[in-house]
Amino acid sequence: MEPHGDSKVRNEDLKRFANFEVQEQTTLSEVLRSMMDPGGTAATGSVSSQSGQPAMQMDASAHDLMQKMQNRQAGAEFDKMYLEAQLQGHRDLLQVQERYLQSNPQSREHVNLAKMARKHIRQHIALLEDTQNTIR
Repeated sequence: MEPHGDSKVRNEDLKRFANFEVQEQTTLSEVLRSMMDPGGTAATGSVSSQSGQPAMQMDASAHDLMQKMQNRQAGAEFDKMYLEAQLQGHRDLLQVQERYLQSNPQSREHVNLAKMARKHIRQHIALLEDTQNTIR
């Protein structure tokens, strides 16, 4: 759910968060790609898997939400829907990081990256919850 220049998000705090999130996800994607292919570069990295399919695909509920959001007019209702989707996505990501760290991974680099991601995800959840309290 990456907003573009013609974003439907109207709340200024959410706009700032959305733009920050896009930049952060782009950077994280480049870091993860370089960890998977140390010989590659960000410029030559591919976002697709070997089968030509996108490396990450949405599950059915995320796809349904995207469809609903695309059909929703800009305004307070869209902002609330976007905010709830971001909160749920970040909570899911936090669970992924927690499960990974509890699985006793062997790579120090991967553990450090998971810990860093966990910290940022927690900060994002707190920020989103604060924003949610201001736009109710």
